[in-house]
Amino acid sequence: MSEQSRIVTGVGRGLRLRCPQCGEGHLFSGFLKVKGCEACGEDNTNYPSDDAPPYLTLFLIGHLIVPFMFWMDKAWAPAMWVMFAIWLPLIGGLSLAMLPFMKGATIGLAWANGVTRETARQ
Repeated sequence: MSEQSRIVTGVGRGLRLRCPQCGEGHLFSGFLKVKGCEACGEDNTNYPSDDAPPYLTLFLIGHLIVPFMFWMDKAWAPAMWVMFAIWLPLIGGLSLAMLPFMKGATIGLAWANGVTRETARQ
C-alpha cells in the first residue's frame, strides 16, 4: 500500500470513527475516550491527537460560519444580542458535533504515518 493511499485510508476510517487498522472496531468508548479495537486488537491509545482536533475543528467552523456572520451583520444589522443568540449556540453545537470526527481523522493520520506516543522509560 502506498503512503498516500495509507493516509487516505487512515483518515477516512478515522472520520467514520472506526479503527484505522481494520476499519471495523469502534475508535471511541465515550465522547472522546480512545480505546483499543475490539475487532483486531490494535491499541489505538498509542496514537497521539493532543491539541490538533480542537484547532482543526475551530479552523473549519470559523471558515464556514464567519462569512455568514459578516453577511448577516452587513445585510440586516441586527442587535448584538441577536447575533450572540444565533451564532454562539450554533458555533458551540457544531464544535461539539465535529470534534470526535476531527479527533478520529487525527488518529487515522497518526496511524498512517506511524506516529506513536513515546512510552515512559522505567
